[in-house]
Amino acid sequence: MTVPTFEPRQSPPYPGPHAPAHRARRNGGRVLAASVALVAVVAATGAGGYLGGRDVARASAPAVTVPATSAGAVNAPAILAKIEPSIVTVRTRSVGVNALMEPVAEQGTGTGFVIGADGLIATNNHVVQGAQTVTVTLRDGRTSRAKVLRSDPAADLAVLRINATGLPVAALGDSSTLRVGDPVIAIGNALALPGGPTVTEGIVSALDRTVQTDAGAQLQHVIQTDAAINPGNSGGPLVDASGRIIGINTAAAGDAQNIGFAIAVNGARQTIDDLLHQ
Repeated sequence: MTVPTFEPRQSPPYPGPHAPAHRARRNGGRVLAASVALVAVVAATGAGGYLGGRDVARASAPAVTVPATSAGAVNAPAILAKIEPSIVTVRTRSVGVNALMEPVAEQGTGTGFVIGADGLIATNNHVVQGAQTVTVTLRDGRTSRAKVLRSDPAADLAVLRINATGLPVAALGDSSTLRVGDPVIAIGNALALPGGPTVTEGIVSALDRTVQTDAGAQLQHVIQTDAAINPGNSGGPLVDASGRIIGINTAAAGDAQNIGFAIAVNGARQTIDDLLHQ
């Protein structure tokens, strides 16, 4: 099966399929919990879970095959070395209100990855939604103000642009080839911890899940994984054993153990391409 890839674009005039349930954000130093429900299986509760993205402080070269260390395992250090240069930190600032309806500053931290060498970044919509300012920090330490070019709340995808060229583009895989039990790793800025991204390992727990959001939206064809997805992971990659992105981490069920969800990259790729050509 031939799957198209994002082609690096050189500064054209460019001005994402499944949204998370509740958003975990910091409001005056207090993290508000969120919940995610699996349709017809798990009912969401007000404090039962969280999303892996808007949280904590608020949270291509040709592909190179990275060999698995053994059957059912991945060479996580080699995969990280390959994909880490394309992973970015997304930080947001906005103004919310507290319980007294007084304005308070809110900050958020999430993750993204480079899809265009000329400064195009993919992330979750809920990471940047409502933000007054968005900044992106590259793996080499450079920080740049970002513009939200396009977003699709129903698909929970957004495309950012920063003023940069020659960026390393993430290698995308084919999520249609995934099988339950395939090894994967999740990479992202879990809890906004300093010192680089957090890497967690697991397997594909289920495919083609549907997740019901608190806004009534449904996320379809979602990948379920037991790789730990925490606040700050949203917008970061779920990577297969060959080091290719096969999902975009978007949510976790906090009223369960080891149940996280990632947007399948094939659908995300099509949505992002559609957004860029609007």
